[in-house]
Formats: sequence, structure tokens, C-alpha cells
Amino acid sequence: MFTMGGSRDLMRPEERPEPIVHPLTIHQVGLGQSRGYLHVRELPDGAPVKKWAVLLEDKLWLFDSPDTQRPGQHIPLDKALVNEVGSSRSPDQLTNFEVRTRRGKSYSLKAKSSGDANMWIRAMKQHTAKETENQIMDRAERLICLGELASAARIMEQARRLRKLGKSRAKGESAGDR
Repeated sequence: MFTMGGSRDLMRPEERPEPIVHPLTIHQVGLGQSRGYLHVRELPDGAPVKKWAVLLEDKLWLFDSPDTQRPGQHIPLDKALVNEVGSSRSPDQLTNFEVRTRRGKSYSLKAKSSGDANMWIRAMKQHTAKETENQIMDRAERLICLGELASAARIMEQARRLRKLGKSRAKGESAGDR
């Protein structure tokens, strides 16, 4: 029997609705890959709030404290952009960074030190780049194949020229023997 997929199947991945993620408690989230306090502010007009953050897979979970019993919220990191905000002139700004989700929500985050900010940025970028790494590898493979094809074409052209040159020399030598 032939069945047709729903309109969801026709949507591009970036247009599909976010899967429903039920809030988890800190005990359900566990220690995660990275954890610590961050000041989190939803842009453009949210107030900065100190939150206990736990990075687990492709989500940054936010809790009131490390021993809270209340479920936390999360920032989805899948295909998100994580950028440094600070400049080299202001040491205070070196602790700031920004996360922009694939849906366009932006968050300003502030760590307690520039070292902590760099740790968070590196850790989060590892979880935003899963598909990007695959895309980079696919592109690299295509470029290698194209490069190999181009090299093969150059070698074939050189071989053709050498054969042609060899044939013309052979004709010249045979004509000189007469």
C-alpha cells in the first residue's frame, strides 16, 4: 500500500519545529561535560540572571543552583552560533560570549574569568559543529577528488604531448635515414 508522508516530511530541517524537550532536574541532567555558574541574559531586553549551567550533549541546561530540585530550562545548541563578544581592550568583556540558536534567539553569557569563558566557548562549539564537521569533511573529500582529477588530467595531457613529440622525432629520424 502506498502512503504519503505529511507536510513535515517536505520541510527543510531548519523549518521543522523543535522537538519537545521536557524540563529535566539537575539530578536527571547529571554532571554533564562542563558545569559552573554563568550570568545569562536573553537578548534583546532580558535581565542578567546568575544560573548554574550544565552542558550536556547539544543543550546548555540552566538551573537556579547546583542543589536545586526545580526543573531547569535549556538553550538548544544544535546548529547554534557561539561567539566571543569582548575585545582585547577591555578585560571585563573577555568574559562575555553570545549564543544564537538556529531559531534566532540570542543569549548573552558571562563567565567569571576569560579562561572560563574560553572553556565554555570551546565546549559549546564542539556540540554545535556536529553536522558542520561532516559537511567540512564531505567538501574536503570532494576537493581532493577534484584535485586528483585535475592532476590526472594534467598528467594525461603531458603524456599525450610526450607521445606526440616522440612520434614526430621518430618520423624525423626515419626521414633522415632515407
